[in-house]
Amino acid sequence: MNDWVGLTVAEVLVLCRTSYSDVQLLDEPPGKLRSVRFLCHDVEPPRRVVLDIEYGSGSFSQARSWPQSFVEKLKVVRVHESTDVLQ
Repeated sequence: MNDWVGLTVAEVLVLCRTSYSDVQLLDEPPGKLRSVRFLCHDVEPPRRVVLDIEYGSGSFSQARSWPQSFVEKLKVVRVHESTDVLQ
């Protein structure tokens, strides 16, 4: 998973065989997109993964809504497994 650092969110989703519709956006504080969480299907059993992503222009949204095309272009800066339950 550490070799995912520097890839885009879209590239990691392809590696994990995960659809963007299964991605949960994590904004903390509210409105500042910092991470994405999803179930990675590249191994058995599938793993819950969190990608910390680059923060920059366009990462803040008062409405807490980001276009898929924007999110998929963001670069991964850190990867870790999540112990949180996906909602």
